[in-house]
Amino acid sequence: MGKGKRSRKQMAAADEDDITGLHELSSEDEDYSYDDDVSDNDTSLPANVSGRKAQYSKKNSRNVDSLPLMEGEGRALKVYGFNHVQRTQFLQTLMRYGFQNYDWKEYLPRLKGKSVEEIQRYGELVMAHLVEDTNDSPTYADGVPKEMRADETLVRLAKISLVEEKVAAMEQGKITKLFPNYLMYEFTGLSGGRIWKGEHDLLLLKALIKHGYARWQYISDDRDNGLFETARRELNLPSANELISSQSNNEANGNLESTQEVQVNPTSLSQYRDIQRKIVEFIRKRYHILEKCLDIEYAVIKTNTPVPDDLTEQNVPMGHSPAVPDISEVLRELPPLVPISAKEVASDGSTDQAHLSHLYNRCAVCLRTVAHVHSIRSVVTRQPLRV
Repeated sequence: MGKGKRSRKQMAAADEDDITGLHELSSEDEDYSYDDDVSDNDTSLPANVSGRKAQYSKKNSRNVDSLPLMEGEGRALKVYGFNHVQRTQFLQTLMRYGFQNYDWKEYLPRLKGKSVEEIQRYGELVMAHLVEDTNDSPTYADGVPKEMRADETLVRLAKISLVEEKVAAMEQGKITKLFPNYLMYEFTGLSGGRIWKGEHDLLLLKALIKHGYARWQYISDDRDNGLFETARRELNLPSANELISSQSNNEANGNLESTQEVQVNPTSLSQYRDIQRKIVEFIRKRYHILEKCLDIEYAVIKTNTPVPDDLTEQNVPMGHSPAVPDISEVLRELPPLVPISAKEVASDGSTDQAHLSHLYNRCAVCLRTVAHVHSIRSVVTRQPLRV
């Protein structure tokens, strides 16, 4: 059976074998496969149901305080009521969407039967586990078995947060250009191509927030964002209608009786699939250019690295700007994250707010040890938890 033809049941089984959900979700997307992306379905979601439209019935809510931390053993182990498959699904969703604004709208339809309160309780536990010191123990300090790669998870959360902050800054009018001039000159292709422009980069970042990190096929298939057609034109690839028309002409010249079968001709289908693959790959590579720029911009700001305020006024030729320091060197110079007090956290009157500041301070310590440093404050304190 071909790699791209695995059934949903097989994919679900594979998910169960990898509780981290990171087999196809590495932080750098270095092992991306188009065929895997095509078969990457949300097995727990009904057809054509978006996680953003799901609602949870309050009548199903239960007292989360009565849930034991752990019950059962081995594959039957439950953590705050989450079984093995549910924990896998939670982590996969976390790696796609991050913690969001703690409304858990992408989590609810993927965790059937779980209330917002239950998901939040488990989410807080995951956050606490993420900031624990790294050691060789098979369990966390509370005795829960280790089931995720903390460093990779923190890196992914940082990447998602940078995208969210950039999109928010554009939408709120805080910035008028996606990236500053020094990055536009450092990455000459960032200014766009024949068809693809800066506005399409912003649409791509928005699409990633909507569909999830590294879900390039879903982003491509979303015709509302217009990215598929823009990328097709940028790559100068034929449209589906052009393929059919070309095939129709060829068939008509060769055999008039066969023209009725043109639209299902295997050659046309193969060609169109190849076009889809090229467009998905273009979108994927384009995003990673944007991601690298987000990394550098963040590091430059945090390290106070001097860069020209306006390269155009200095008559710097395109492609000959002062080089931005190597990202790994810049990251090593990042200043320590400053602990926050409970008073600094937006409060909704609940005791969980003080707990959040404690988690942030521990996250700050943890983030100093990972290669990709990012202020976790925007992740942890963007919105008050709903309790």
